[in-house]
Amino acid sequence: MASSRWAAVAVMVAAVAWTACERPSSKQARTGFAARPELLEFGPSALGRTKVMKLRLANQGRASYRVEGARASLPHVSIPPFEPFTLAAGAEQEIEVRFTPDVEGAVQGQLEVLTDATGEAVATVPVTGRGVKALVEVPQTALDFGNVNLGLVEMREVTVRNPSDVESPLVLSVQGTDADQFSAGSGLPSSLAPHETRTLPVAFSPVRLGTAEAALHITVCEGCEPAVVSLTGTGVASMLEVTPLRVDFGRVAVGTTAEERITVRNQGHEPLSYTGAALLEDPSGVFQVVSAPALANDILPAGAVVELRVAFTPKASGKARAGRVEVAVREQGTTAPGPKVSLVGEGGVSCVEVTPERLDFGAVAFGMTATRDVTVHNRCRDEASVTGLKLTTRTGGYFTLAQSPANQTVAPGGVLKVGLTFSPRAGVTGPSGGQLAVTTSHRGANATEGVVLSGEGRAFPPCVYALPASLDFGQVPVGSEVALGVTLRNTGAEACYLSALQLASGSDGAFRAEPVVNGVLEPGRKATLVVRFLPPEEGDFQGLAEGWVNHPTRGHPLVTLSGRGVRGCFSVQPTTVDFGVSRLACGPRTREFMAYNDCTGPVTVKGLKLEQPGAEFEVSGALPATLPPGARVKLTAKYLPAEEGEDAATVRFTLADGAIYNAGLVGRGLSKTEQTDRFFQEEEAKVDVLFVVDNSGSMMEEQQSLGANFSAFLTAATAAHVDYRIGVTTTGLDPSPGGWSECPGGALGGEKGRLFPVDGSSPRIITPQTPQAAGVFATNTRVGVCHWNEQGLDAAWLALSDPLLYHLDDPRTPQPADGNGGFLREDAKLAIIALSDEEDFSSQPVSFYETYFLALKGNDRGKVTFNAVVGPLDLNTCPTASSSGSRYMELARKLGGVVDSICTPNWAASLEKLSESAFGPNRSFPLSETPLDPGAITVRVEGTPVTDGWSYDASHNAVVFDLLRAPGPGALVEITYPLGCP
Repeated sequence: MASSRWAAVAVMVAAVAWTACERPSSKQARTGFAARPELLEFGPSALGRTKVMKLRLANQGRASYRVEGARASLPHVSIPPFEPFTLAAGAEQEIEVRFTPDVEGAVQGQLEVLTDATGEAVATVPVTGRGVKALVEVPQTALDFGNVNLGLVEMREVTVRNPSDVESPLVLSVQGTDADQFSAGSGLPSSLAPHETRTLPVAFSPVRLGTAEAALHITVCEGCEPAVVSLTGTGVASMLEVTPLRVDFGRVAVGTTAEERITVRNQGHEPLSYTGAALLEDPSGVFQVVSAPALANDILPAGAVVELRVAFTPKASGKARAGRVEVAVREQGTTAPGPKVSLVGEGGVSCVEVTPERLDFGAVAFGMTATRDVTVHNRCRDEASVTGLKLTTRTGGYFTLAQSPANQTVAPGGVLKVGLTFSPRAGVTGPSGGQLAVTTSHRGANATEGVVLSGEGRAFPPCVYALPASLDFGQVPVGSEVALGVTLRNTGAEACYLSALQLASGSDGAFRAEPVVNGVLEPGRKATLVVRFLPPEEGDFQGLAEGWVNHPTRGHPLVTLSGRGVRGCFSVQPTTVDFGVSRLACGPRTREFMAYNDCTGPVTVKGLKLEQPGAEFEVSGALPATLPPGARVKLTAKYLPAEEGEDAATVRFTLADGAIYNAGLVGRGLSKTEQTDRFFQEEEAKVDVLFVVDNSGSMMEEQQSLGANFSAFLTAATAAHVDYRIGVTTTGLDPSPGGWSECPGGALGGEKGRLFPVDGSSPRIITPQTPQAAGVFATNTRVGVCHWNEQGLDAAWLALSDPLLYHLDDPRTPQPADGNGGFLREDAKLAIIALSDEEDFSSQPVSFYETYFLALKGNDRGKVTFNAVVGPLDLNTCPTASSSGSRYMELARKLGGVVDSICTPNWAASLEKLSESAFGPNRSFPLSETPLDPGAITVRVEGTPVTDGWSYDASHNAVVFDLLRAPGPGALVEITYPLGCP
């Protein structure tokens, strides 16, 4: 009997393909059926494209059961037809589930699996997803850079495509705990042309040992969730182990000293160079290296271990600014930076922290109360406890504990909330004050911290307010969530007091809401409790929202909540349109949602109504109307907040049979319109300068002029007492094949990034201590005129890459000591100066070199410049140039350098400009956000307004000071500007 009934059901399923509105009739085994995953989360998915997931069905019971079919309650989700199958006890089988959104927004619902097992009619699996307008496609989801030595840069690429017929935005950002070690797509245009495909360079430059993880976020369309490419890499230092890489002293009493160990182990088979350790950063003056044992011959033998000791002596309570210690251990024959260990700690009497230090309840109406929390943070490495809570009211009203003061434990890294209430004393106006003393215990040591309490009793006239008596969510598909608002507005002429607005205890679990805390509502202002309804099954659900206001008889308003979970063939998706945060000064934001008729017959929507307490939202679309089977009707919603705070509205759909479906509109207004960025000008300048000189047949005169005027280049460096290192390489990568003049220096014009002269016939790195520096530079810039293929950008890249960068000898060549080790310093600026009368013919797009050079300096644009003395765009002004150096000029514009003509009649003046660019103080300060009005930017240096001598550079979103107006060493620069709109 049962088998024939299920056979009939299977035939019916195959015949109608589950398109009917009625729910199938079957049974489910509660103890046998299981699905993995328990929640199908499709995440952001492109409109019109299909994302596929596998759902594994399992039999955890003792008896077998049969799976007859499956269907989804969402129009966006489908299950390809499959033959019914039997799952024996312990067996598993996968089915495919597809998500194809055709409207923006969040989608929630259920997948129903039909079986002949005992139990309920269907087994359900929740389904979620989000439709986005993905105008940019990103095929890759992950990049692994592998092991990269500290101080080096490894490059990868991500491909992006715009398959649409319209231009699409392209905005990149790297996020995550190790975002400082990755960078991507520097200097690329901010949009993709229709059908354009582009490769984005991505760089990994480790500054810490160990695994680094971050995520590249790529905007796929305006307002959409970004595409995310996970980035991983590992910073290594040969076979060196340093533990720990982050020393956390915890909380240490002010004035006392705590010590920790750092262990350095040579795990390789070769000895390492070791010269101790030194503090790199200690901005608070609280860390020190206590001991760094000296080793014989400055060598750490293979397998050997050395132990360092570092100390922390806090001078004040609170977190100290992080420090760093560098362990001077490296492979022999290299100048690679040593591993860095971070130092962190807090000053105080305990590693248990109590926040805030001051708690203000604000104005509270007489006869009412306000509630706030004090948080106890256990920042210790093991369990701590709160052993005492003591409240003292000093003046005015009453401060009380909202809980028992009994001892409570706090797990490592955990928090404990201590609730406090303030009740003003009747008739006592003015401020009230008190203190909460919190006593904590950790490892047998007790500490007490105090929280200063304040509040004010105020007489408010009876609150005149408007609040709906009920909120009906209507019919909501099972598994979908609708967010609607309970809004209480002060409709009187005077301020009134709202003690709380929250979901009442006892409400069905299908409802949830974050409480609105107490505060004063000025006339015309509102408070909105956003209530979310997610029915887990079919049926009616009820709840209650409650508030407290100052009113003798209407002080406890109540709002009844109701909603019904249904499984039907009409739906609205997304059920909640969330606009997120919108600045009040910006224009309206627009979102789309859609009504679906997946029934076998027509459905008539006889009413469409927008209900809201204000006028923040608008809805438009082709409803009311009769929807034929399979119809989709797109609707548009707009949001323009009028004040700060939460906003909510209801879009109510009434069908011909009287059924009501709702969609929720929610958003939040924000009034912040101004941003202030703060910078500190560097105090001591270190600059590494790399000259890339064209060694082709037409450059003899320019090389001589460059060397003859070198003293002009050192003008700014000498005046500012800059610690510089200057090196020269050529545009030649391969040795000249001969046939004309031979190049000096030992590489036959094929330096391939090595500093000139490769044979060491003159000093290859010029410093302030180099004897007769001008003469040495003149020699080093006479690189010869033997070559024919100018590849200056590749030459600069190779000069600053492994293996040349830190090795004293290039292991790939027979010449001795021809590496560039000792040239580039971690804490110095980098200035690259290219001189050529020909275009660059290097192998990569300009964006590759920009990304790479920036990554060398932690993506700090203030530490990298690229300068170009090349053939100008108008070659009529420079008859000796073979072509325009457009690629050099493009990179100079991106990295804020000087562009000059290779035909300059005054080499001394040109070199002075280059000197100012390379050695002058930082003049460019990038802003964290985009100004709404660049004309409204204000600048203060050391607290004094600066009204001239600077300008705004829109291409780099930076404030740039004039040549002679840069802030002095150590100066605080504050830049304030109005915020633009997203």
